Amino acid sequence: MADRVFDPEAIGEYRQFLVELIEELESELLPVMATGTLSRAPAFGTAPGAAENAMGRYLEFHAAMWRNLQYLRGTLYGLDAALAEMTSGDDQAAVYFEFGSFDPGAGTA
Repeated sequence: MADRVFDPEAIGEYRQFLVELIEELESELLPVMATGTLSRAPAFGTAPGAAENAMGRYLEFHAAMWRNLQYLRGTLYGLDAALAEMTSGDDQAAVYFEFGSFDPGAGTA
């Protein structure tokens, strides 16, 4: 079993990385989906049924993509908040970790 010391400086660097991802998501991706070029459905042609079938698929895709981006945004904010709490000094686990090996057979008879 190896003992490792918690490195708050590395957590700070990772938090900065997360903040940059959040800024990119909120300033570049979400505006394009909300009001930019991807907020409007494209023209789907004049073949019989093309507009009806393609429009439904596009709307489903857009809704799923928007939902996934919002989930990603929430996850990034959650990670940043958890890391901020870890480096606040209130949590003893944030100061020192003990990493061991995982044995899936341990504890079974």
